[in-house]
Formats: sequence, C-alpha cells, structure tokens
Amino acid sequence: MRKTGVVVAAILLSFMVADAQEKTPAKSTNATDQMLIANEHALLEAVAKADKESFLSLTLPEAIWTTKQGFVPTKLLVDGLAAYHLTKWEIVNPRVTWLDENSALVLYGWTGTGTYGDQPLAPTTMALTVWTKHDGKWLVVHHQETDLSRN
Repeated sequence: MRKTGVVVAAILLSFMVADAQEKTPAKSTNATDQMLIANEHALLEAVAKADKESFLSLTLPEAIWTTKQGFVPTKLLVDGLAAYHLTKWEIVNPRVTWLDENSALVLYGWTGTGTYGDQPLAPTTMALTVWTKHDGKWLVVHHQETDLSRN
C-alpha cells in the first residue's frame, strides 16, 4: 500500500511537470533560484532546531508533507518537530524547476544522520518542495522525501 502511494505521487508530479512544460516557462533568475534554495536550507534548519516559529513562517497553513506514514498537515508536523534529532544534514545538488512565475519546485538529495522519534532516518533521500509566491512571499505548499537507501 505504501508503494502505491509513492507511485501515485510520482505520477501526479510527472503530470504537473509535463503540464508546466507545455505552458510558457517562467523566467528564472539566478537570484530567485538561489533565494529559494536558501529558503529550503532555512526550512530544514527550522526542522533540525525544532524552531516552530521559523518553520511556520516558511509554510502555508494548509501545506502538506508526504512521509512514509502518509500525508501530514503542517499543523500536525510543526507540533512534532521536537521528535526530529538530526546530528548532521546536507542538501546535495539542488535544482529549481519553474512551474510558472509564482510556483517552483526545489529538488535535491538530502544526506544526513539522525532519528525521528526512535527510528533512524534514511541516510539518503530525494526531496522535493513546492514553493509558491503568496502575498509577495515564497512559502511551502508541499514537501516530499523518498528514501533512496535499502533497509
């Protein structure tokens, strides 16, 4: 059942990207790309430090996080930030893909060590965050991580 959810999410993502490619692409600026990548670092730093205020300042209230356990609304995730214990982490090879002038995907590899609750985190994951410009500010709409290592 878990694999079915990942497959469905991957199919939906491929349709979003294909649809975006048919439209006139947004003009990417290196400065905006770098700002979105910096925002991604700030988001993960907020998770690592269990900094609810910073985390909420970067996400829409209705944002959804996709985890191995399922879809988690931001409200629930922010209350569970203290369960993350990251000893080290790194964003590897980030890429920004524009959907339109107000929406972009930040794709990257995440490597690190730590636990969530009493369960070890996968040392390598592929991550994707959908950012949207809302009232002039870039905010997270959706975040997903897919483990790349075998257990």
